[in-house]
Amino acid sequence: MFATQFSSLSFLNNWRTKLTYFFITPMINLALLVLINMQYSNQFNWDVAISSIAMDAAVLALETFCSAVITDANLKIDFELIAKKPFSFRYWLTKCFVAIIIGCTLALINLFLLYLVGAPLVIIKRALLMLPLSCIYGCALGFVSWAISWQMNDPYFLENIFSSLAQLISGVLVVISAYPDWLKAIALLFPFAEPVTYIKTGHANLIYSIFITFIWLIIGIFAYIIQIKPVLAKGKHHY
Repeated sequence: MFATQFSSLSFLNNWRTKLTYFFITPMINLALLVLINMQYSNQFNWDVAISSIAMDAAVLALETFCSAVITDANLKIDFELIAKKPFSFRYWLTKCFVAIIIGCTLALINLFLLYLVGAPLVIIKRALLMLPLSCIYGCALGFVSWAISWQMNDPYFLENIFSSLAQLISGVLVVISAYPDWLKAIALLFPFAEPVTYIKTGHANLIYSIFITFIWLIIGIFAYIIQIKPVLAKGKHHY
């Protein structure tokens, strides 16, 4: 079953897309954020580089989860799922497990490369500690973005928004305590800021990030439940 899930991910189809997703894109994001940070700090900050990789891992987990369930929807597997067992623990756990593996793989590759060029081990250890949690948060928001966008013309609508905002709302470039109040309020609506704060400082309110993730999951489950009947009706009409 896991092999099937991995084979359904388009970016794993050849070495070029693997190289792009797991190395080129993360390194470009890292370079841009580090260079922007250097404009006002006048120094190279490893915490920005390492936090950037951790967030790219979370975003890839989010995108992987969302892509997997959208692929199932395109194949009408979503209709079969909700008709028989809409809350299948095995189904959703498999999606999460695959997304977490993909996200962690990205992070491990790039953190190892950063270690080889002199990244401080203490910050890398913090990133590794936060890595599973960050990817779980990515899965949670992947589910929410899919559930809300399920019947939209563009099922990737909310995923694209979350992915685009992730680096900003996580405080990779600047810790959110230094944000203006309005931007801090937005950042605190998402769970990514606390893991990034921990990577940078060694201290964070992780309980808060877990609570926010739980709230997002409630929203996603509610969106999922209220759309089950319309999807079933559409599926029966289609068949």
